[in-house]
Amino acid sequence: MTTEFIAKTASALFLSALLTVPASAELTALIGATVHPVSQAPIENGIVLIENGRIQAVGENLEIPVQARRIELDGLHLYPGFVHPGTQLGLTEISSVAGTVDTSEMGNINAAVRAEVAVNHDSELLPTTIAGGVLSAHIVPGGGLIRGHSAMMRLDGWSWEDMVLAAPVAMHLAFPPGAVEDDENEDLKLIEQTLDQARHWHQANGAAAAGTGSRPPRNDQLEALGPLLTGAVALVIHANRHDVMTAALDWAQGQGFERLVLSANADVQYIAERLAADDIPVILRGIYTLPTRRWEAYDMAFVAPARLHQAGVRFAISDSGGGMEVANARNLPFQAGSAIAHGLPAEAALKSVTLWPAQILGLGEELGSIEVGKRASLFAATGDPLEPMSRIERVWIDGAEYDLGRDRGRRLYERYRDRNAAVQETNH
Repeated sequence: MTTEFIAKTASALFLSALLTVPASAELTALIGATVHPVSQAPIENGIVLIENGRIQAVGENLEIPVQARRIELDGLHLYPGFVHPGTQLGLTEISSVAGTVDTSEMGNINAAVRAEVAVNHDSELLPTTIAGGVLSAHIVPGGGLIRGHSAMMRLDGWSWEDMVLAAPVAMHLAFPPGAVEDDENEDLKLIEQTLDQARHWHQANGAAAAGTGSRPPRNDQLEALGPLLTGAVALVIHANRHDVMTAALDWAQGQGFERLVLSANADVQYIAERLAADDIPVILRGIYTLPTRRWEAYDMAFVAPARLHQAGVRFAISDSGGGMEVANARNLPFQAGSAIAHGLPAEAALKSVTLWPAQILGLGEELGSIEVGKRASLFAATGDPLEPMSRIERVWIDGAEYDLGRDRGRRLYERYRDRNAAVQETNH
């Protein structure tokens, strides 16, 4: 039995070693495509060198090492992977089937929630989203007032641990609309009471560590608020109506929170000047929505990105992030494309789904553009990826090429395309 145990253990270790060897360890040269770094002007007939999952060089007429594997991309356009700024991908599979939804916990105070641990790495929605060019996403918990920590994750991996790029990224808080006209709002009082308790708990814990006080009873919720209170993570405030947004920002600044991000709908355009003056970035949830007031123009939501840009607000375009929108996360770039048709400059539209969300969420040195040192998560498309008629031909995540055949939609398309071709040939 001892020999058998040793043999099985050795086999397991060998298999584990194989799985952990980076598939992108070799030196790869992507050649011939028009490279769109996003951070600078496009490079015709550009070259991108990739090693160990990172971009080693970008430019034209670069010297390509002899040992590099050359991948010809003539006629294609190379872009950085899109970054989804707020979604429940991996937490929701079929929104109408409760057993496939794991987005929130019971109660109003869920600070200890960590979104990444609930992500299903085998979700059928992930390959479909990747095939649309969305290669990394900010996974956000839902439910309650204090909702917990979000995480930035790449959308391919053997496990949720393998997918995590950064965690925690931010603490999420839903500001109660009733607090706009009610200083005694119970929900807001509960939030403030919890924050005060967390401050006292961490002070007591610090005193215990210094030997000047007794250690307080363990409390996971209060402990989880520590990174927010020290400024180690940002506070993302979720709000909709512009008056609620204004009240939420007043409250957060009064609480002393300096790292703020506002996750809001198109109403956010009405407070653009304040956001620009206070340098508060925005996750804009939903371009494809209808106006909510009789006096608003039909394209009220579509022009919101252009108005934020004109005011000088840093923003990232998102969808609603939850429910049925999760299955359509692949359409994120088309929302940015629609914003172009309503006044947003094309360069800004591309940045709103690549570089800007990465920067807003603290991963600007890792994602969002094709630059030396960044992760080699990029894709090759037949044209402008913000246009629905463009087709994504090849994808790399951290330097490893992704098999687009994993996308169920693509497999079905090819299956019936081949069948139709066979039927037509038989009829002739």
